[in-house]
Amino acid sequence: MNSLAAALFIFVADAMANAPSEQKMAIAAVVFLANLTGGYIPPKFVDKIEKDRLFVYLITAPDFESGKELADDLRAHNIPVCTNVSYNTEIEKSLNIKAFAQSKEQSRIITRHLTDDYKWHVVEAI
Repeated sequence: MNSLAAALFIFVADAMANAPSEQKMAIAAVVFLANLTGGYIPPKFVDKIEKDRLFVYLITAPDFESGKELADDLRAHNIPVCTNVSYNTEIEKSLNIKAFAQSKEQSRIITRHLTDDYKWHVVEAI
């Protein structure tokens, strides 16, 4: 990949050095458009057609009741959930939730339900 980039750089540098001054602006415009279409558009296209991956969210609720409500809401949206009872630093009962988002829409549903009180992160993306 680096050798291809170096070869293209040498080709463009040679073309710029040997081109008449009135063509240099056209060459620069063509190089700019090639970089734009090759570096910006394909990743956006791939994101649209890419198959959904499994995202595992590890969520710690601020208290047991709000964690139970969140888990029930996620189950109502057919999102697989695994819950564990835990205790926070004040020895208060809490709930750890592991939610498995199988699509981008399910990921949006999970993050929409999370407020600033919840501690969460994505454990893995398969």
